[in-house]
Amino acid sequence: MPASRPPREVALDLYRFGAVVIVVIGHWLLSVMTYRDGEFGRDNPLVLMPWTQWLTWFFQVVPVFFAVAGYASAVSWARMDADEHHAVSRQDRIRARVARTLGPTAVYSLFVLLVMSALIVVGLSGQVRDVAGWAVAMHLWFLAVYLMVVLLTPLSLAAHRRWGLAVPAVLGAAVVVVDVVGISTGHTGIRVLNYLFCWAAIYQLGIAWHGGLLRRRLLLTTAVVGAAVLPALVTWGPYPVAMIGVPGVRVENSAPPSVALLALALVQIGVLFAIVPAVNRVLARGVWPRVLKVGNANVMALYLWHMLPVIIVTPIAYPFGLLPQPPLGSGAWWLARLQWELVLMVVTVVLLSLLSWQRRLFAAPLPTFGLPVPALVTEALLYLGSAACALALALIAATGFAPDGRFPVLPVALFVAGAAMVAVRPRIRTATG
Repeated sequence: MPASRPPREVALDLYRFGAVVIVVIGHWLLSVMTYRDGEFGRDNPLVLMPWTQWLTWFFQVVPVFFAVAGYASAVSWARMDADEHHAVSRQDRIRARVARTLGPTAVYSLFVLLVMSALIVVGLSGQVRDVAGWAVAMHLWFLAVYLMVVLLTPLSLAAHRRWGLAVPAVLGAAVVVVDVVGISTGHTGIRVLNYLFCWAAIYQLGIAWHGGLLRRRLLLTTAVVGAAVLPALVTWGPYPVAMIGVPGVRVENSAPPSVALLALALVQIGVLFAIVPAVNRVLARGVWPRVLKVGNANVMALYLWHMLPVIIVTPIAYPFGLLPQPPLGSGAWWLARLQWELVLMVVTVVLLSLLSWQRRLFAAPLPTFGLPVPALVTEALLYLGSAACALALALIAATGFAPDGRFPVLPVALFVAGAAMVAVRPRIRTATG
């Protein structure tokens, strides 16, 4: 790490925690649950009020999280490489990071599945189960992509050491090529490749910043270019304004990610990383380091569980008239949205307090066990199992925990099998890789 940088980039702690908080607030705003004529439903303000699609430019901050994750991975691997007394193999490093993600995710998924199963047993409407299952599952796509970039970290670091900024540049060019081919030919299925190319490019930028290759001038130049390109793409190009999915559009910017989303990412990363030294100086004093430490220690729990309060509040507040349902888009409706956010915040604080109290259960990494098998076999199982878990999470995010009111058999089976494979490690560890 360059000597000019502080030992701890407190600004990046703020960015990571702040990005998750903004995503949570955005999800709550879009969760317009309704109760009409004795039936639950949901409205989509991005469809019913198209002008709100511009607001997604401020709420789509997942790229910031991935850039910070790339930096954090580079720091972690550099620290382990420098520790001569505790050599850790490549396999063990990846398994530890994957296990820290899969453990809390498995507990959350098991809890939701038990609730959904209970709703099936008591005979609750399949439509209600479908809506509820969607609400508590739609955010899990992020973890599927995160597992993918974590698995590629050794390759990303090796590529950075050899080719530097050429790596994110090539990945960004690949995003452009895939979009051009997929959109122009009508074979939009090829655009699924951009889940890899786009998020890997952003993750790689975080690695490059750790390596000192992204200086302030280059960051600001990148931000200016992104800010010039983005309006052109949504005005004259094939891309919609919304940076998240909107039903009915021909091309989406987030599922899969597009060139427009990459341009937005360049603006966000360019500006935020350029001002890191100034933000560090502000945050180095007072209670900020302690607040950010607590926040980042609970960021995984916040992201996983933040939609559960929606399911808790909706069946209580709306049927009993505790929260108003004014006409969509009116001033009273926006005031009701503020009330909705405040109620969810209170419930979330209580929920996170309970989760923190039982942290050994809800935040524990996936347990592992040793078997007398070669390290190459367990490493293959690690990659295969992680891929199976990522696919399972992607399927659940797309269809929900109760698709059409039914139990999601295939995704659950994939996740359980994948987690079992990840948990297997060689009994005698070797410091290879």
